Amino acid sequence: MSDIWSLGIQRLLSRVNSFYRSGSSKSKCKLFLCNAQQIGWIREDTANQLRQYPNVFIEQSDRFILSDHLNTYENRSEAVAKVLNDMRAKDSLKTLRGWRDELYLVKSAYSNPPLFAIERAAASAFGIRKYGAHLNGYVIDDDGTWRMWIGKRSKTKQTFPGMYDNLAAGGLSHDLTPTECMIKECGEEAQIPKELVVGKLKSVGAISNTYEDQDGIHVEGEFIYDLQLPTTFQPNNSDAEMEIFYLWTIPEVKEAIIKDDFKPNCGIVVLDFLIRHGFVTPEQG
Repeated sequence: MSDIWSLGIQRLLSRVNSFYRSGSSKSKCKLFLCNAQQIGWIREDTANQLRQYPNVFIEQSDRFILSDHLNTYENRSEAVAKVLNDMRAKDSLKTLRGWRDELYLVKSAYSNPPLFAIERAAASAFGIRKYGAHLNGYVIDDDGTWRMWIGKRSKTKQTFPGMYDNLAAGGLSHDLTPTECMIKECGEEAQIPKELVVGKLKSVGAISNTYEDQDGIHVEGEFIYDLQLPTTFQPNNSDAEMEIFYLWTIPEVKEAIIKDDFKPNCGIVVLDFLIRHGFVTPEQG
């Protein structure tokens, strides 16, 4: 079983970091810079579209640069939004069909000031890092057995429909801190009462990954939270993003991970939980 487990975990980790594997488009991508800071990667499919907007995006040998005349957060955000709306009207990039009307902040690092805001659906086309907050919800039975709450995504979700997910998770929009985002998602995705969340939610770190698919390059940073819940708690979804919730034992969770049934970034959040709490060690898988 340990060999099967190891191969399954290797497959998961390769999948979530496919951009850095041999055969990816990385060697052919151009850097994307703003204010002399790298903020993303541009594949050729996106580059072909950006060349139509030379007043906004300047192409050099190995990079695209947001034009220097765009020198404030406001005018950069406005100029990029106009380009994206034009691309969307022309159906230039497939990823824009998933338009969210949700803005993400663009930064060279999380702690740096934002350079501009961009529509969430466009982030992968520019290889811009997206941030999210993910919750590992768990219970400990009276006999000491640990179990985790796992959600199954709706079959109508735009991304990864029908796959397993964390109890609650969401992208970090421009107006929320990670903890504010996590509290919001706890209410929206699992209907966890605030009295079970506020003051009990535990920030346990962050992980990052970069993968590539037909929509673009997904550079992700996930802020991770743990929350021990009462055994009497039952999650319910209020925004139709989850189909059902399961309360699984740790062996059941581990089996689902190696069967590739998890949304990949949620799978590594769960793997991080299992490692931190001693359910996965170098000696036993």
